[in-house]
Amino acid sequence: MSDDTRGERRVAAATWVDDQTREHLQVLVEGVAVLAGFEQSSLTLSRGCDFEVVAAAGVEDGHVGRRVPAASIEAELAVADEWGVWRFVPHDRASAEALEYSHIPDVPPLDGEDAWHPLDLLAAPIFDDQGRLRGLLSVDSPRDGRLPSPEKLEVLTQYAGVARTLVLLALDREELSERVRLAGEAREIVRKALGEPTLDLVLEACRSTVVACFDAVGMWLTAFDADGGPARTTSFVMGEDYVVPPFSEIDDVVIRLSHRYWKDQYAAPFSRSNADQPGLPPADAERLLGFLEQIGIGSVLFVPLGVGPECLGFLVLTRVSDSRRWTDVEIGAALDIGRDLGRAVANARQLELERAVVDRLRRLDSYRVEVVNTLGHELRNPLFSMSANLELLAVGPLDPEARRSVEAASRGASRMRAVIEDMLTMAQVADPRRGFDPIDVDLRRVLRDVLQECHAAANAAEVVCEPDLPDEAVVVRGEPEELFQLFSNLVGNAIKYSDPGGRVGVGVALRDGEVVTTVEDTGIGISPHDQDQLFREFFRSTNPEALARPGTGLGLAIVARILKRHSGTIELDSERGRGTTVTVTLPTWTGPVADDHVSAER
Repeated sequence: MSDDTRGERRVAAATWVDDQTREHLQVLVEGVAVLAGFEQSSLTLSRGCDFEVVAAAGVEDGHVGRRVPAASIEAELAVADEWGVWRFVPHDRASAEALEYSHIPDVPPLDGEDAWHPLDLLAAPIFDDQGRLRGLLSVDSPRDGRLPSPEKLEVLTQYAGVARTLVLLALDREELSERVRLAGEAREIVRKALGEPTLDLVLEACRSTVVACFDAVGMWLTAFDADGGPARTTSFVMGEDYVVPPFSEIDDVVIRLSHRYWKDQYAAPFSRSNADQPGLPPADAERLLGFLEQIGIGSVLFVPLGVGPECLGFLVLTRVSDSRRWTDVEIGAALDIGRDLGRAVANARQLELERAVVDRLRRLDSYRVEVVNTLGHELRNPLFSMSANLELLAVGPLDPEARRSVEAASRGASRMRAVIEDMLTMAQVADPRRGFDPIDVDLRRVLRDVLQECHAAANAAEVVCEPDLPDEAVVVRGEPEELFQLFSNLVGNAIKYSDPGGRVGVGVALRDGEVVTTVEDTGIGISPHDQDQLFREFFRSTNPEALARPGTGLGLAIVARILKRHSGTIELDSERGRGTTVTVTLPTWTGPVADDHVSAER
């Protein structure tokens, strides 16, 4: 389909004569009827595949608005006699199809060669500057019953000229108004599409509308990479047999132009008849014209894309021929769209950078997990062997000095074992490839298991554990082993950092649709400086009292990772010498409560 045909059909389908223009056209048809001596006259305008009667005089109601197939009118004009700008079809050449759509006056014909027959047709076709048939001015039923004399034909010719001027002005005005509306609509659609997460989805959401609103046959968009070169080109055309052209042939020219035009905020309407563009030498213009002719394109609108001072690419809207120029309205709208799509390119570039960083961090995290797992398992075996031999030595006969050495080595092995176990646990909960399959977990039972396991440590430290657990189930969705590890670390820390005679309270309750668990101790407390870094891996307190008590520096880092997997939060309320309260909040499970919720019993 040619640009002319596409443009005529699109504009004609959307163009409707406004009331003021219709009034002017009505005066015209009434004037031609009166002054040229005809009883009837009408004006028909093109509406794509049809012609519509928009003004008439001397005919019955209902004639205005009638539609006639364009093919029927074109067939009648093809067999007509040319009377200057007018076309005459005598009654013996009138087709049955044309008569079906015609208003035939009920008057008897006169005698004589110059007599007018009721089936005769006299019409002046109205062509635009591109030779397209845009309308038809018709007259019928001369008052004297005779074919028009040369004098009357002269009057009719003058009216035909006036009709052409009025019709083309009206259509041009309404076409311009429609293009302004469509350009605004295209800008609005592009701006709505900017909400899509990727550049491909942005283009998918708006490209068909942009192409249609600019009366183009296609478009292509090239986005630059961070170095200013073409990262990729996305093309779109109206047609299934389209072959993607070798854009690299003209990259050096269009990249240079896009940077200049973005700086100047200029969109270039380029074709063979309009090849003289800023910053484009004749030799490069010929290269571009040859490239466009190679892919069957006669005219383009070249639009730079960018954000702020940076050019990020360019958009090209294409037409098959340059028979219709790019209007100022279209050029202005295209520049606006270039700014909007520039933001989309910038967003896509930023998103790609962020994804690359995230992918790199994930790979590093996975590598770290693999290293930790390998080291942990490699250290476990020799450590087990060493511990077993130390135990054998401890039961044998030793002098006091040797026994102290064996006991010190056993304590070191125990600390190393604790570090290895914590490292393996940390690697497990931090593994980005590890799945999360939550089930219903009764948090009361988890806390009871934790307190039971920590009972011996509490007795040894002379610390009293005071549970405050409800009678009914408190259910969350999670992995039982991880939740046990979480609260075991918190309660274990509370016991470890409490002095003899201290107290550790553990409670859980439903609050505002969430499950809130508190672990409260009367221990040595935590300074504000340490609280800011408490959940970092291998962090050890600056408090000498805390440093005197053994630890790996991984316990609270493990807690933070497990909470993240369970969509939970943790808060600290602590002060040196006053004790610490840790509050853990987890989403509650609102499903049916069963009696056999999973606990973490070992």
